[in-house]
Amino acid sequence: MNYRETMSRLNNALNHIDLAYATIAKKYGLTFNSLMTVCLIAESDNVTQKLICDTLHLPKSTVHSILLDFIKQGYVELIAGSNKKEKFIVFTEIGNQYFTKILKATWIFEDELLSSLGVEVCDFLVETAERLGTIIENGITAINNMER
Repeated sequence: MNYRETMSRLNNALNHIDLAYATIAKKYGLTFNSLMTVCLIAESDNVTQKLICDTLHLPKSTVHSILLDFIKQGYVELIAGSNKKEKFIVFTEIGNQYFTKILKATWIFEDELLSSLGVEVCDFLVETAERLGTIIENGITAINNMER
């Protein structure tokens, strides 16, 4: 097996996923990272800046800039959490109205894409991607622990 070719093909396929989201984001005047942030906020009531950073593997400064822009536009607000430092990010009424259209378009795209693959293939892809993610995390740990 040619692992370099396999990894190249895998990266190319995954880049198509990112390109699709970037295209949707651009259509609505967002960046890829801001659309991914919107999707995370829509998925849970307990979204924090740290969760966004950890999930999207983005620097705190990038997420802070995205959130600050959304706050200035009146799309999101911060709600106090269980301690002074913890703040949950939620859509305002204006933000909910604004992002609903974008999220619906995104979800329709995802539904059409995944339904064309079928349930069994989707299940296989998710299980395989999660397994690969774990292997990659272990590889990153090994890289970080290597002596220079």
